Amino acid sequence: MDLDLFSTDRDYLRQVQYGSANNLNARIQIHKRFTKSTQAWEDFIFEHLPDLSGKRLLALGCGNATQWRVNQHRFVSDARIVLTDLSEGMLAEARADLVGDNRFTLLCMDAADLEFEDNSFDFVTANHMLYHVPDIAQTLAEVTRVLKPDGAMMAATNGANYMVDLDLLLTEFWAEYGGLHTMSLKFNLLNGAEQLQAWFGEVEKKLYSGDLWVTEAQPLVDYAFSLPRVQQLIPLDQRDAMRVFFQARIDQSGAILIRKETGLFLARQPKKA
Repeated sequence: MDLDLFSTDRDYLRQVQYGSANNLNARIQIHKRFTKSTQAWEDFIFEHLPDLSGKRLLALGCGNATQWRVNQHRFVSDARIVLTDLSEGMLAEARADLVGDNRFTLLCMDAADLEFEDNSFDFVTANHMLYHVPDIAQTLAEVTRVLKPDGAMMAATNGANYMVDLDLLLTEFWAEYGGLHTMSLKFNLLNGAEQLQAWFGEVEKKLYSGDLWVTEAQPLVDYAFSLPRVQQLIPLDQRDAMRVFFQARIDQSGAILIRKETGLFLARQPKKA
């Protein structure tokens, strides 16, 4: 497959990259264990959600619903939260934790073709997923359709140079790798506001502060081999050699610093067709 298609090819995303939660979990774990920040990412997300008392929230591309599972105890009893993802394999992990909680409904659904009535949600989230949809404008049209007139949206994403330090290391390890591993170039912190402004009257950007300080080689290898570009360009039999390469850098400096660029947009005043 053309590497440029990895971020949006529906069959690849549904069956390979997100056929199960394994790849995503490898990425979540390295952020959870090695991010240096005064605030956990899940707390940052919750802080920017509205009061959901008596409200309906729709989460697009929720993956294995880590953000929702971690914050499960914090949601009010009368909130109604609909979690959707393109891949049933991603939802399977979430179902076990959320079963029996009548605040949550989990549905396998394409964000570009939402099976909901107009004006049926108070808030929509599209966190780290808009860069995966083939047509962002079509998806945002669906978002504004299902939002109530006074509704709002959250869209988390990465910067254009997200974790570029890792790309430099991977290229040093395997010259043929050369390039950016990030899948978020279509919708990132630089170009996302302009895309949202076509569909919302007000767009605000919030940045998350926290870089990676990785002190163990194996989790970084696991992260690397969860990435489409690495999976396609670096043979699996190089895992041990990559671990030795990363460990040498850790031994030299005490850790590997990988700068992140992450944040979210809050979009209000949906423009109705």
